[in-house]
Amino acid sequence: MRPIDWQDARGRWYRVLLPDGAPDEDASIGIPVGPTDVVDALGLAEEHATRLHNNLFRRGIFTVKEATSKPNELVAAVLATFKVDAQRIMEEFKRLERS
Repeated sequence: MRPIDWQDARGRWYRVLLPDGAPDEDASIGIPVGPTDVVDALGLAEEHATRLHNNLFRRGIFTVKEATSKPNELVAAVLATFKVDAQRIMEEFKRLERS
């Protein structure tokens, strides 16, 4: 078995295991490693859920074991997810002040 990373139609990244010799195109039917779709239970807009999911993926937080053993990385994933929104808000404040 070998690990492979793939992106679904929503833009979310996953790691799965594929049998040696299986084509990479079979990733969508591989054995899931993670991350799970835990973000879907949070009631976030799809854009935010996908961004958080991918931040968890980039930090290797695939399971509750990793989430509890890497609490600082979990917080960093949440902060990175919403940092862009804070930047957008700041830009809008600045734009409005110039008007």
